Amino acid sequence: MIKLLKHRNPLAFFKWLSILIVFFTLTLSLYAITINRKIESNLEYITIPLTNYFGSYRLDGEINSIEINFILDSGASESILSEGLLYRLQELSIDNIDYLEKGNYILADGSEVLCDRIRIKTMKIGDHTINNIVFGIMPTETDHLLGKNILDKYKRWSVNKNLNQLTLVK
Repeated sequence: MIKLLKHRNPLAFFKWLSILIVFFTLTLSLYAITINRKIESNLEYITIPLTNYFGSYRLDGEINSIEINFILDSGASESILSEGLLYRLQELSIDNIDYLEKGNYILADGSEVLCDRIRIKTMKIGDHTINNIVFGIMPTETDHLLGKNILDKYKRWSVNKNLNQLTLVK
């Protein structure tokens, strides 16, 4: 009588287990992509043209009908206007301006400056209106900075350097 011995291959189990894990991972990934596309299709995207000017991005804004050329500065925690521009804004209308406590600002060179601060009730960047933006007022003439406090009003933001545009996601 011949006895048949069953030979079990322990590596076959791990091979099938690996296949199942890969299949499960791919299924989950495809499901996540599908859900992400549904979420993304419901978001509102705002694109704002940028100008590349000597290595910095500039964009056009408007406060109280005054056109302002801002530097996009994601490293600035608050946006900045010059004192001279504030005077021009006040001449046109003070209804759009709330005055806040002074604040200390640390500049890029490490120096500290005590500045007036204001809240602009409405302003535009590109064709998009933004509400309640805090600005530090630099006592000297300076470039106007659009800082992180504006970018943080959105779920996401990105700069497309190939298209020279800022994308904001509501």
